[in-house]
Amino acid sequence: MTAAKGALRLALIQANPTVGAIEANLARALSFCESHKDADLIVFPECFASGYPLEDLVLRPGFLARVAQAIEGFAAAIRKLNGPAVLIGAPVAGANLPYNAAHFITPDGAVRTIVKTELPNDDVFDERRVFAQGNDPRPLDLKGWRVGAMICEDMWHGRVTRALTDELADFLIVINGSPYEIDKMPVRLAHARERVRASGCPLIYLNMVGGQDELVLDGASFVLDAEGEIVAQMPAFTEASMRLELNRIGSWAENGRIEIRGVEQEQGDILGEVVRYPDSLESIYAACTLGLRDYIEKNGFPRAILGVSGGLDSALVATLAVDAIGADRVVGVMMPTRFTGSESLDLANDLFQRLGCRHGVAPIGAMFDPYEKTLDEIGPTLMGTTPPAAARSLTSENFQPRIRGALLMGLSNAYGGLVLSTGNKSEMSVGYATLYGDMCGGFNPIKDLYKTTAFDLCRWRNENHRDWMRGGQNPIPQGIIDRPPTAELKPDQTDEASLGAYEVLDTILRLLIEHLLAPDEALRQAERQLNTTIDPAYVRRIAALVKGAEYKRRQAPPGIKLTGRPFGKGWRYPMTNRASL
Repeated sequence: MTAAKGALRLALIQANPTVGAIEANLARALSFCESHKDADLIVFPECFASGYPLEDLVLRPGFLARVAQAIEGFAAAIRKLNGPAVLIGAPVAGANLPYNAAHFITPDGAVRTIVKTELPNDDVFDERRVFAQGNDPRPLDLKGWRVGAMICEDMWHGRVTRALTDELADFLIVINGSPYEIDKMPVRLAHARERVRASGCPLIYLNMVGGQDELVLDGASFVLDAEGEIVAQMPAFTEASMRLELNRIGSWAENGRIEIRGVEQEQGDILGEVVRYPDSLESIYAACTLGLRDYIEKNGFPRAILGVSGGLDSALVATLAVDAIGADRVVGVMMPTRFTGSESLDLANDLFQRLGCRHGVAPIGAMFDPYEKTLDEIGPTLMGTTPPAAARSLTSENFQPRIRGALLMGLSNAYGGLVLSTGNKSEMSVGYATLYGDMCGGFNPIKDLYKTTAFDLCRWRNENHRDWMRGGQNPIPQGIIDRPPTAELKPDQTDEASLGAYEVLDTILRLLIEHLLAPDEALRQAERQLNTTIDPAYVRRIAALVKGAEYKRRQAPPGIKLTGRPFGKGWRYPMTNRASL
């Protein structure tokens, strides 16, 4: 006998909340509900009401009370709307720790809560510290359908899916706050397909989008049919919504299948189509841009300020900033000394003209000389000795970025704005950066970007969207990409003279940092990857530099997570230790 079941109309909302803006987030959610009033179920991502991730904020009883009160008011508004049911993520208080939860609100305003059972406790997440583990959820009943709802990490393990399918769930829906990482999308899809294969159920994966401190949640929500094929996918790195209709075809006894199709809205948006996930460089650039934009906007900074040297890293950060918030809100400052070549000045000016941002030149030679003079006057008396020549030379080099950093921070204090740091991961790995100098700033969008990838990203940016700039010019002058990288802190200085070729350096760093290999094994694998011979002493030196630079990394500004082991939440090493790397 064929079971009589009506179609189930879903609206999936891939939106960008703000952590702690509970009332504003729920006001947006209600607006979406009003726009999709004809749906049977509207779904929002993990912890959408509160924003995510919450870290220790979720441990504050007053915060949880605000969330509970706001959800109560939201449920009353849904009852008044007399339209769809809603599934929305929000934390809920527990006996000891709170739960990461999803609230299922029916049209009559009744609320049923399911809780997250698998709590991630690696990389950037330590949810077992702030959330209690829940029990396996049971399906939600809606219009004769059994909805197998789960939360993010629950999908990465088979147990929760088995519990839902044992209770005869018709389809699976996962609400997520999953951050971007290079090449992570295929991994998500593989886990989702395994859940489909094991359960025989279609799966809807709804991910949050937006920047939150170091994390960028990339959206790219998707729908898999019962064969594990993508039948719909939303764009990455942008807000979007999707309308779907589910129909059961065939009888229960014959294990009838569920047909999924997109729904055309009145305004003509065709939702339920498949959108390509961007390739590696495009996704990296999009993640950096979105993360930077949201950090600036959600924290209320009026502008971004950065030092521009005529080199690659600052050119990339300046371009990202202009792409993120517009040229009129970006201020670039070139601060030359006697070691700054005319090529650097010309390239910086060319960059400014192409980007169209506010800019200026502030020579720092007149400030540098008094620093030198004062140190030489007070140092021997205070310290009772004369510094070694090499240490004194390094001190002179470091004075220059420290003066630059002080000027940038002065502009921020006096006029308002976020100072952007421009150091890459290769430099931060080995400590090739100056504390309180070029490390100054409140945020660094390329902190997790190795130098070779920074080069690739600059080339990608120039090769794409050529009509973005006036006259069709590339945003980054080719001379900046072609010239050998240099800090220009002393005559004839180049980065590779100090660090070795970046291709070799970055290969070794990835093996030491991302793969946690010992220096000897990193040497063997690097030689195989690059098909060349590498001096073992060089690898040991790089490993020692990585270990020794931990104290600098602890004092660096936050930056966007791109890799599996970013310096920040995903990297926890003691500064004082005698272990080998």
